[in-house]
Amino acid sequence: MGGAKTDAGLPPRGTPKNYLMAWLLVMLKDLNLHGYEIMKALKENFAVVSDPGTVYRALRQLERDGYITSWWDPKEQGPARRIYTLTDGGKDALAIWSAALEQYRTNLDAFFSLYTGTWSRDHDVKK
Repeated sequence: MGGAKTDAGLPPRGTPKNYLMAWLLVMLKDLNLHGYEIMKALKENFAVVSDPGTVYRALRQLERDGYITSWWDPKEQGPARRIYTLTDGGKDALAIWSAALEQYRTNLDAFFSLYTGTWSRDHDVKK
């Protein structure tokens, strides 16, 4: 049974698309940005790398869902750029993402305490 090795038990490479949605929402929390600015900031500040096509499709989906809006910003030099901003619905979605990711972080903390051998049955478990 010398078939090809599969990665079924290994974590995905890169940023999963749905996780990217949370990053896009949080990037627009306090700033109006265009797509390239978002991608550059995610890569340089947080090591979140995603191909441009995926990012722009995700931005279009967020806009269709009413979480962000956009407009064209004409430049004196160079092409116009689409600027994105968070809507009230986007703020609500970001709050939901925040709660879900907080639970995920709690689960990851438990995973690493078990992995490093610092977990004990007497630890405080959130219910």
